[in-house]
Amino acid sequence: MPDGAQMDIRLEWLRAFRAIMQAGTVTSAANIVLRTQPQISRMIAGLEASLGFQLFTREGRRLIPTEDGLRFYGHIEPLLINFEGLKDIAQDIKERRGKPLVVAAEPFLLHSLIPEAVDAMHHVTEVGFAIDLCVRELGLWMSRSNVDLAVVALPFTQSDMERVAFAEAELVASLPEDHPLADREVVDIVDLAGEPFVALRPNTLLRSQIDLALMRQGGAFRPVMETGSGVTACSMVARGVGVSISDPIVARSFVGHGVVMRPLSSPMKLTYGFLVEPASTINPLIRKMAMCVIEAVEELGGDFVTTAPFLESRAFPFLAGTAGKGRP
Repeated sequence: MPDGAQMDIRLEWLRAFRAIMQAGTVTSAANIVLRTQPQISRMIAGLEASLGFQLFTREGRRLIPTEDGLRFYGHIEPLLINFEGLKDIAQDIKERRGKPLVVAAEPFLLHSLIPEAVDAMHHVTEVGFAIDLCVRELGLWMSRSNVDLAVVALPFTQSDMERVAFAEAELVASLPEDHPLADREVVDIVDLAGEPFVALRPNTLLRSQIDLALMRQGGAFRPVMETGSGVTACSMVARGVGVSISDPIVARSFVGHGVVMRPLSSPMKLTYGFLVEPASTINPLIRKMAMCVIEAVEELGGDFVTTAPFLESRAFPFLAGTAGKGRP
């Protein structure tokens, strides 16, 4: 090959060369790469012409590699192995192997829902996780970061991610185990107003809904303390500080630990939703994680949660057609 000339080496030529090195004859090499013997001969001739040196000498029906041929083979064999591994590399990238699945959630969901969903996910696939806190008051920075899936209470306007409702929950009365109201099957919100009340902070999504519901009945709560965390509120209830109104998943995590939960006579609803980039809905791991979250909501929320109307909709393809359960 003249100095300065452009070298033209084709992948099929390299594969033919490797096949001969491994098999020793053109006939056997042709079977390996699924080509005819004349095609193999032309490929080797083309490769030698492009390289500018001879790769083989012929002894009878066998091709004996030259010294240059042996040196060349030592260099191209690892290159071919790496090239042929590109398919697996691409599949790993597509399925996110080696990269953690980043899940964000509001604080009240991080306590019990997300650990349950992550545990379920580990039973269906091997994937690492990174769990981030989603703070409503600060907005969701995930729209320009690497978070794959967020689980929030809707409405959530602090993000330009796609918002997808997947469940509706009925709020419950959270009561100390030895409280007189714990003997009732159903609790009226007005009865709670007459008790020391552990309230959520005014800037929380549930607080405004709870205040409005009681205001309509002409009552008002007597907060003994306020907190921005539903988990903290239930923890205070367990210690006998007062009563509260809670998300059912949070309340259930304290049942058996000093808290009983009772339905309200006038139900108040909370909608759970995903925040996700539209393009990521095709990712099988994100789809699996979303389904693990839904199943965890159904398991933890019990009769206080319904998913079926949302999963039967066509608003989000990976949720469509998934069986849910609801309160009769």
